[in-house]
Amino acid sequence: MTHLIILASYAVVSAAAGFVLPQVLTQLAPEICYAIAGAGFLVATLIHEILSRRIEQRELLGQLDVAFDEIDDMREANQDLTENLVRTREEMVVLTAAVESAAEGTNDALVREMKVLRSQLGHMEKVERPKASRPGREWPGDRAGTEPSTLVLTAAEETVNKQEILGYIREALEANRVDLYMQPIVSLPQRRTRHYEAFSRIRTGDGRIVAAQQYLEVAKQEGLIGTIDNLLLMRCVQLLRRNEKRPSDTSFFVNISHHTLNDESFLAQFIDFMASNPSLAARLVFEIAQQDVAELSKAALAQLARLGEMGFRFSMDQVSILDIDFQALAESHFQFIKIPINLLLTLPEDGADWVHPRNLKAKSAVSEIDLVVERIEQESDVIEMLEYGFDYGQGFLFGAPRPTGEAARAA
Repeated sequence: MTHLIILASYAVVSAAAGFVLPQVLTQLAPEICYAIAGAGFLVATLIHEILSRRIEQRELLGQLDVAFDEIDDMREANQDLTENLVRTREEMVVLTAAVESAAEGTNDALVREMKVLRSQLGHMEKVERPKASRPGREWPGDRAGTEPSTLVLTAAEETVNKQEILGYIREALEANRVDLYMQPIVSLPQRRTRHYEAFSRIRTGDGRIVAAQQYLEVAKQEGLIGTIDNLLLMRCVQLLRRNEKRPSDTSFFVNISHHTLNDESFLAQFIDFMASNPSLAARLVFEIAQQDVAELSKAALAQLARLGEMGFRFSMDQVSILDIDFQALAESHFQFIKIPINLLLTLPEDGADWVHPRNLKAKSAVSEIDLVVERIEQESDVIEMLEYGFDYGQGFLFGAPRPTGEAARAA
């Protein structure tokens, strides 16, 4: 419509020119004046057409630019999905190698568990992404609320029901009921959650939780503890991967089992996997028991040194002897030592293995190792820990282990 109006205007102007020109240019014939007016109309129409087409071309180019931007965004999204798929396949290779290694030298039942766990990782890849938590806040499932009842057995029942506990373990593996739990580690004196420790929990078909002290020994005897620990490690990696784009300074402590440390083949593959995921280094802390640290082979120490050079950190837990070589641990990339509060506050009768808390704190400060006091359950304990200036606290006073969002939805 706009073009028709403009062309009509040109026609009116040309007609006016054709009427005025014979009167002004009397020396020219009227026919020539009419021709000049008509030519002017044609020139104006042509110029208008050229300008209109240029404007349309610019608009089309703008639309193409937008389309190309959308294509680039889609290409980047596809590239991210491809990278995630490649990394998931790498995780499957590592987990499969771990389970196959665990199956060596064991009975046929463990081989069956290996096949089950392979399918579990496929299930894990299909789990819905949990909602990201805000930095410095509790993770989903760490808030106070209903917790599944714990399966409690007496000492006599535990002996009698060893096969029953083993059945719960195998059922949980088959039905993907080995859940990931998190317990907060808080800074002192602020009590702000700075880290989390990861735990595995076995869940029965009717929703009860088998306590760790009830299933761990059975799992060790049956050669399943390495499989459970490696599955826990991979689930924690999955959790970090889902939230890797969310900025946070929260770290996650995950146990490396005695079985894993002594499996040179798996350990080498595991370290290669970590090397391909350097973003995990800032948020993953590997926990090793004090006894296992003392018994590390030269080959294992060399492999762990590779992890340390990549930026991964270590924590020594299950401490029972306070005569610790802080400097040697610091040189081996240990950044944390976790000590039970009763070991700090209870003086043995002979006093042989006891070290004053102030001396521990002084040694840790010199070696730049942070001390985490475990199993804090009373306010009076906190007051004493603050007097000695310890860095972090962990225990039921600050929060019990709670399922992650994934485990909470499955419960």
